[in-house]
Amino acid sequence: MTYSSKWINHDLVPSPPERRTWTWISMSLYWWSGAFNTNQWSSGSALISVGLTLSQAVGAAIIGHLISSGVALSMGRPGATYHIGYPVIARGVFGMYGAYFFVALRACVAIVWYGVQSFYGGKLLSVAIRCVFASHWQNIPNSLPESSGTNSRELLAFFLFWLIQFPFQFVHPTRIRHLFTVSSCVVPVACIGLFAWCVNYGGGLHANELGVTTQVSGGALGWAFMTGINSVMGTLSPLLVNQPDFTRYCKKPKDASWPQAASIFFSKTLMLFLGCGATAATQAKFGTAFWNQWDLLSAILDRFWGPAARAGCFFASIGFCLSILTTNFAANSMPFGSDVTGLLPEYITIKRGQVICSILGIAVVPWELLRSAQGFLTFLGSYSIFMAPLCAIIICDYFIIKRGNIHVLSLYDPTPGSLYYNIKGWNFIATGCWVTAMLLGLPGLIGAYDPQLVSEIAVHMYQTGWLITFVAGFVFYFVMAGFVFPPRVLPERSAGPFVEMRNSKGKLRYEALAATDGYLEGESIEDLHHSVSKINRVPVIEQKMSENSRQKEACVASKELIV
Repeated sequence: MTYSSKWINHDLVPSPPERRTWTWISMSLYWWSGAFNTNQWSSGSALISVGLTLSQAVGAAIIGHLISSGVALSMGRPGATYHIGYPVIARGVFGMYGAYFFVALRACVAIVWYGVQSFYGGKLLSVAIRCVFASHWQNIPNSLPESSGTNSRELLAFFLFWLIQFPFQFVHPTRIRHLFTVSSCVVPVACIGLFAWCVNYGGGLHANELGVTTQVSGGALGWAFMTGINSVMGTLSPLLVNQPDFTRYCKKPKDASWPQAASIFFSKTLMLFLGCGATAATQAKFGTAFWNQWDLLSAILDRFWGPAARAGCFFASIGFCLSILTTNFAANSMPFGSDVTGLLPEYITIKRGQVICSILGIAVVPWELLRSAQGFLTFLGSYSIFMAPLCAIIICDYFIIKRGNIHVLSLYDPTPGSLYYNIKGWNFIATGCWVTAMLLGLPGLIGAYDPQLVSEIAVHMYQTGWLITFVAGFVFYFVMAGFVFPPRVLPERSAGPFVEMRNSKGKLRYEALAATDGYLEGESIEDLHHSVSKINRVPVIEQKMSENSRQKEACVASKELIV
């Protein structure tokens, strides 16, 4: 088997034992820290705006987060079991060349979100600087036109926040888990502290006054509730697709199991409640609903300017800045780095990709995107109808079609006739199922921009777009790959009986290949590591290899098995 630098580098090969540094605690803290961010705090506004009360919004969030927990565990299982990231897993599902499209699809949105999140971080940093420098910061002259969508002070804060983030892009994901640990301790304290102050100041939650302009009932309430669930799922879509990029570094598959699911559910539901509760408590006295954290903190400073308010808002805003930093890394720059590594492994590693994402985050000019906020948010909301069927097909392929069996070496073999090459490098069955499922939500997306162009049914389908496209993608692929065009699970050269791997019906047992990390007899992870060393002329494993690994490498070299 011949390998090429077009398909492999040291960040694309399965993570060796030395790089498997994440435990179940690391994964739980990763989600816990990611939940306490400004997006999750203000996510209740989308649910309240469709006519739900606070209790109904929390109910929709509970259902959405339960579904998300299950999808996250399912998406993370292949990575945790075979120690490979999303770009490599996509090859096994969509074909060696087909994976390029689905990897690029995720990468493009990551750039946009990185810039937007950084701009949000700049707004929070601006609040912190105001607490320190008062009018010296607040009265900075504005030299930008109103049409720019920002001002000189906000733009300066954006670049300052970007500079603070930038050094973290040089940290490999195997070493970043400590950042999530710190964030999971600091940010919840800031969020709960701000919530407690708001409730005390407002004299209670006053949930019945939470910005509901139009109460809905009957069928309208049902659709509003489904819209709320869909909104929750859409917000989490990027993190769900990103799962294998982190679970690949787990020490054991069980490290990406139920503790992680519990962390997803409880942290995100709690954060939505805190955001809604803080807004509900202060709305009556402030005269408006402040959903964004920077707006709420600015309102507090405007009304209670003094040492106590300045100190409290400073520490709260710094905590929220930390949450954006960790979220930006987990949901945007690191997945982008993984993606472009899969697209251009000859030139780019994960760390280089993270740096590129950071630079491109400025190039998208996020303040211009947010200037037309409604259209921009509609565009980002449409992301879910592309990601939901993608998740569904990957989950169905792994758990049902291939019963948890992945032949790792074939994921790096682009020769025609190889296990995952399919037709011209594309799995047209998986791609066709994705297109068909995605099209179910497309008319509604058009209607989101101009409701007059589509029917009410199309609008309702878009309001439940995540659930519909996910279920459709799963069912379509289950039928086509399970009954009509079943794929091969093992390479032809290895299609022997393998009695010990099969059940009484002759099928491969569930995750039979997991016992060998996806290798057949005579294959091992060192085969890939050795080929990467020869291709890239750099050490593959940063840490010192074990004595057994060294002996294996010497043996391979002596036999001149240079692939």
